[in-house]
Amino acid sequence: MMDITHMLKRDGGMAAVAAGLVACLASSAQAGLVNDLPSCWQANKIAKWGYHDPAPNKLIYVLIDQTVKLNPSLQQSAINNINRLVEPGTKFVVAEFSAFSQGRYLQVLHTGIVEWPLTANERANVPMSRLPGFDACIKDQLRFAKMLADKSAMLAMRQATSSLDRSDILAALKDVSSSIARDPAKRKVLFLITDGLENSSVTSFYFARGVRLISPKAEMIKARRNNVLGDFGNANVYVLGGAFMPPAKTGTRLQRDGYRDPQVLNALNGFWTRYFTAWHAK
Repeated sequence: MMDITHMLKRDGGMAAVAAGLVACLASSAQAGLVNDLPSCWQANKIAKWGYHDPAPNKLIYVLIDQTVKLNPSLQQSAINNINRLVEPGTKFVVAEFSAFSQGRYLQVLHTGIVEWPLTANERANVPMSRLPGFDACIKDQLRFAKMLADKSAMLAMRQATSSLDRSDILAALKDVSSSIARDPAKRKVLFLITDGLENSSVTSFYFARGVRLISPKAEMIKARRNNVLGDFGNANVYVLGGAFMPPAKTGTRLQRDGYRDPQVLNALNGFWTRYFTAWHAK
């Protein structure tokens, strides 16, 4: 943590904000309940000149399935995408889930709001002496936001395990859908890191140490019957890791080579397309 403080001070960030950022990392018990990034607008008292930080116009919800052990290449792809998504005017949430039935519930790791810079009109009416500190703070805030999102996502992916018997993807999606739908942001993105292979009391997409050929229509009926549906508030959904499974250690040659039947993949894609489309997501 001290390394982060030194970095911010060295790069011209405000010492008070640096200390606040470090304090936020330490308060893991409140992660996700409050904004984990201190406000540059408040630190520089911009409200004294009649200006207030506009609300974020984009929500990025990163949901990580810890029953999927992604390879290093896919883990890095996830981090690269998170870095592209987090920008000024963004609220981001990083959460993890695995098998609810085995006591591993959905947990929000960090939430952060990356603030907007001042507009040209606002800059013209704020004392020049305030601008360098504010600009440095905004720059550091964005860099730290990406670092915080990256580290929490990478930790969740590295702690994932394929040894759990269950994977409650549908229940986790229902839990987060209400938060996504209620958020006032105009643009909403759900970045879902999962293999998409449900294995719960609702249904299982597995059979004989492999993935079975499902009926998207029949699986939607099961989802409705078990009330694991939600409203995603017209969010755009991106999935990384769909149908990912490490090669089997036993079974047929195809299973040991990690082969995926195109029919199985198409059916899996068909179910999730139906699921998200039916519940106001793209």
